[in-house]
Amino acid sequence: MHKDQQDDLYNKFKTKIELVSGECYRVNTALEASELVCNVLIEKGIKDVALLNSPISQKGDFVNTFEKKGIIVYTDNFRQVTPDAQAGITQVNYGIAELGSLVQADADVNQRLCSTLVPIHIALISTDKLIPTLKDTMATIHSLPEIPGFVGFITGPSRTSDIERVLTIGVHGPKQLVVVFVDEEVGGVA
Repeated sequence: MHKDQQDDLYNKFKTKIELVSGECYRVNTALEASELVCNVLIEKGIKDVALLNSPISQKGDFVNTFEKKGIIVYTDNFRQVTPDAQAGITQVNYGIAELGSLVQADADVNQRLCSTLVPIHIALISTDKLIPTLKDTMATIHSLPEIPGFVGFITGPSRTSDIERVLTIGVHGPKQLVVVFVDEEVGGVA
């Protein structure tokens, strides 16, 4: 994908995710992502985080970056730690530019624990995993050697109007969603 096309897809995604109260950033390297995410955690007053190790978080040395700033990092026992963790960090598989949606395509339950049981979900994504449309995304998933055991779509913070038709944020999942795109090739996730 050409840089101009990638820039266009990113700008579409950013516009859409911000319309549903999501935050969106883009950096060049995994190390820059680590610093950015650390600063976001500090700004939000986060003292502990459930971090599902991924190619971006490992290449960016997230654990050491956070621990140097006094942030407690949980990297296992997610069933026990995620209900009380202040934030969760995962790497998602794809982003859909036309919708501002993220796609988790992974049967690992830890992916869902770190992205849904926490008040703030920070989603890492390789910029080259941005796909123009939902139709293109479905074709991409269907072309995988094996369709994942779980495919979930995330569009902004959790929201519902179930209670007296009043919009409420964060009832069935995170109250905040922060998306960080990384331009550097890191490999790994689908």
